[in-house]
Amino acid sequence: MTPLRLASAGIGLVGVSFGMARYGYGLLLPDMRRAFGLGPAALGLIGTGAYASYLAASALTGTLAARVGARRTAVAGGLLAAAGMVLAGLAASPWALAAGIVAGGASAALCYPPLSDAASALPGAARERVLAAVSCGTGYGVAIAAPVAIVAGGAWRHAWLAFAVLALAATAWAAHVLPARAVASPRDGWRRLARPGALPLLAAAVLLGAGSAPYWTFAVAHLVDSGLSSSASRAFLAAAGIAGVLATVTADLVRVLGAARAYGLLAALEAAAIALLAALPGTPHAAFASALLFGAAYNAAMTVQAIASTRLVPEQPSLALSATMGANGVGLLLGPIAAGALAEVIGLGAVLALGAVPVLASVLVYAGAVRRGSASWSTSATPSAARPTPIESGSR
Repeated sequence: MTPLRLASAGIGLVGVSFGMARYGYGLLLPDMRRAFGLGPAALGLIGTGAYASYLAASALTGTLAARVGARRTAVAGGLLAAAGMVLAGLAASPWALAAGIVAGGASAALCYPPLSDAASALPGAARERVLAAVSCGTGYGVAIAAPVAIVAGGAWRHAWLAFAVLALAATAWAAHVLPARAVASPRDGWRRLARPGALPLLAAAVLLGAGSAPYWTFAVAHLVDSGLSSSASRAFLAAAGIAGVLATVTADLVRVLGAARAYGLLAALEAAAIALLAALPGTPHAAFASALLFGAAYNAAMTVQAIASTRLVPEQPSLALSATMGANGVGLLLGPIAAGALAEVIGLGAVLALGAVPVLASVLVYAGAVRRGSASWSTSATPSAARPTPIESGSR
């Protein structure tokens, strides 16, 4: 198993589960809203259902990966993503659509954490670079999904079905590449998270999720309401996806600046992107600048949190990564339903602007995590004593 093969499999799985099965909802939302006559509150409720399933799956993934292995867990996530997107594409009612979106939300939590276990056999620098590349799979997925949606036009069902085909292809490649065995015994389970810095790290993940969710869910609808065409609005998300690929260098950014400074810079840039879109949605140049900035900063900030979580529990990284994702999922769960309800009163623009507040607040909380946690969070490499024993050494 080489770093390149592992990175390609991880990027594919994260791309289809996060970038398509999960964030495809925001991408195709304007047409689905018209097709089913849904208002902001109903749309927010469906989005919240996806985040709830994501949260529930996150609570199970670390233990599941330890019991059945990285490959089986991640492949199950890929198949669930494909099934959810088929269901959404064939939906004849809002309830069927919601079921597909909820399945897609759960798939994302199953696909990502096991990849950190698979990467544990790699040397420290290569391990974190692979993790950073895999984290950017969301960007690759959105960058591919947006052109597909643009070509599909109003035929949003065809877009969902095309995404499902891509999910099956990515899952087949991952099944071939990923190792099968577990990396650690799950007997002590979640007790491994009772370590210094864990609580503020999880709290920062909650805040980042709460502030980012309204942007991913409602940005396209806000642009359409402001006069931008559906095609231009989807191109906006393509720009965000392409920019997210820049987060591939996050591991090196952490080595240069340290974890706290890197995270603070990225969160500030994301907050600026959110505020820019909220203030100037009718200005195409400003909207696309916001997309580029948000895509790069959001993906990189999430990657910093992912790197910190795998350093927290190096002997079973999928457990800590699942916990961080679950905490992020709590924020993502609260974000859409609160934003949808508030939008009925103050409008989508004001709701998006409010999202910058928890993103900025997460900077202070994350700095506390670094201060209380392992010194390795802000150094160039994980200490050799903390490096996991590579149990998984083969590709099959």
